Amino acid sequence: MHLKLRNLEMFRLFAQTENVTETARLMRISQPAVSQVLKDLEEQVGIPLFKRFGRGLQLTPEARLFLPEVERLTSQIANVRNCALSLRDGQGGALVVACIPTLANTILPQVIAGLRSIKPNVRLNIKSYTATEISRHVRLESADIGATFLPINDAGVRIEPLLRTAITCLVPKTSLLAKERMISPQQLKNECVIAQGPETPPGFVLRDYLKQAGLDDWPTLEVNQSIMALSMAEQGIGVALAHPLVLSTMNSSKVTAVPFEPQIPLTLALVYPRHRDASIHVDDFVRILKKNLSEISKSLTSRGLPCEML
Repeated sequence: MHLKLRNLEMFRLFAQTENVTETARLMRISQPAVSQVLKDLEEQVGIPLFKRFGRGLQLTPEARLFLPEVERLTSQIANVRNCALSLRDGQGGALVVACIPTLANTILPQVIAGLRSIKPNVRLNIKSYTATEISRHVRLESADIGATFLPINDAGVRIEPLLRTAITCLVPKTSLLAKERMISPQQLKNECVIAQGPETPPGFVLRDYLKQAGLDDWPTLEVNQSIMALSMAEQGIGVALAHPLVLSTMNSSKVTAVPFEPQIPLTLALVYPRHRDASIHVDDFVRILKKNLSEISKSLTSRGLPCEML
């Protein structure tokens, strides 16, 4: 079976859009040409890839099982191209980073600025994902490295613990709780508690604690990003239970960070492809990231918040 790379890339793009017209626009070819390529690919692989309804197409269950292997192959070929470019000009090539929104919006811009100062010709692609999506993209090698909180249940990636911190109370300064040195669950019983949902690692860790403590009715306001939790607290809506890294580059004058007792630890980790060694670009990125996180860790510790490099 001889499968053309361009045909696989077109199939991958159609899987994202599920629209022949949009695929044709993005590929800059005609709609009939896309339809013909998808038809040819289906005949080549010998399994039904598309369900036809009216004038449209949908992926079959078989196609969705086929898709991860297509993504893996096209990503590996892209890596080969990037490697060749890097070898050709020394400072060239590309780096794809997948990280959680907090890092993308706070810490990462400083890291990227530092990386570009020493490697201005490296093409950078920064993507913000959930923890599950990060491990998936790293496993499929469509990202060179990822950064997220643990736990991650994915045997296809390699984990390097980076920093340990803990759930912290972000309290509106108008609240009496802002004067406390630490806050216990009992003190939050009559408060609007803002926290991430269980689909996120911080939310999962928090829910696990709450379940064991018999506090399953928390939180009263659920979000999917720590930055949203901080924004809610800034508006005086309630007390946010979030990781303190969200405060790292944000000089909020409307909230006070107070340690939560008992301590609920969180671990930030780097995620690598299990079967591929890190490139020199990844090594430089990690070195600068660790330097920035070390400074942030010292700053948070000086404020009485738990944070240490691992």
